[in-house]
Amino acid sequence: MKKHLLALAVSAVVVAPGVALASSDFYGKINLSLDNVDLAEGAGVGGSHTLTSNKTYFGVRGNSELDHGLKALYQLEFGVNPDRSTLQTVLIPLPVIDLFTLRNSFLGFEGGFGTIRAGRMDTPLREMGFMVDQFQDQLYADKFNLMAGEWRADNAIQYATPKLADLVTVTVGTVAPEGDEANGVGGANQKLFDSFSVTAVFDLGDAFVGIGHDRNNYGMTVQNGLDGSIIGLITSGIGGGVDNPGNIVDIYRVVAGMKMDSMEVGALVQESEDVNNSDLKDFSWMLSGSFNVSDALKIKAQYGVTDGDNADVDLQQATLGVDYRLGAQTRTYAYATRAELDGDRALAVVGIGAEHRF
Repeated sequence: MKKHLLALAVSAVVVAPGVALASSDFYGKINLSLDNVDLAEGAGVGGSHTLTSNKTYFGVRGNSELDHGLKALYQLEFGVNPDRSTLQTVLIPLPVIDLFTLRNSFLGFEGGFGTIRAGRMDTPLREMGFMVDQFQDQLYADKFNLMAGEWRADNAIQYATPKLADLVTVTVGTVAPEGDEANGVGGANQKLFDSFSVTAVFDLGDAFVGIGHDRNNYGMTVQNGLDGSIIGLITSGIGGGVDNPGNIVDIYRVVAGMKMDSMEVGALVQESEDVNNSDLKDFSWMLSGSFNVSDALKIKAQYGVTDGDNADVDLQQATLGVDYRLGAQTRTYAYATRAELDGDRALAVVGIGAEHRF
């Protein structure tokens, strides 16, 4: 009861004072880990023990019934760093961002035609990748460190079909142009579909398959304005990514997964191609899996490779972790990850942490 009252209060302040909004929820998560980060020599910063916020956020979301069988959808979501007032980690040693950062936030409508949303959102291709990432949002371990495509786009407009033939959902997103270059890295985006993302996800019951394509993806593994990925750190420093700084890429991605009793397995294959030079391509693949030992205990693992002509690097990353659930909303965990760049150790991290969702 208190949670819903708080959600209504936040909604009233943020959205429209004095207006009651139906079915509003205040939600979020706090994820903190104590990490022993060992970076390769020459990485530019030293390794250390560090308290890490792993994409902690909060927000308000909800829906409201409208006339003509329509429903209004809304969400305002903000990232926060509960360990400090600015974004600062071992990989990003400079205070660069204030306490709050805008995450997935939108206004939309839902009906028999499907769902349309507008705001700042993960691209459909990025969302599809979450389906096979066992370490999603773990700063040093998720696929953000391994490949291009982790893009939360400004000025985004997305449409998702209802499930067609009770089998497939198609989602299309575009970046509305503002000025001559909405992407800010030299790529033309004057027309509505100069930059777009499209996916088709097939629901096969205990299995799924997804295919996706991004055109004119900005090609940088950027989080909160700076690149904290392993490749960005080692190869091009702050501001780069799996692809060289400023490169724009077309991406083709396929994911597949299956649930079998207590076990999950997943796979991702991707090719990203430099828009300005089709000879420069990065090929990435990733395998993931988990096993529920009990209702509370889960063991999980992930391994990925990027063979980068565009990035001009070869990267491998292997991660092993264990989750222990203390309740419906709280888990503790431990993990270890190691990345090798061109055959040499780039980074090794061992960490323990806890996550609470509300």
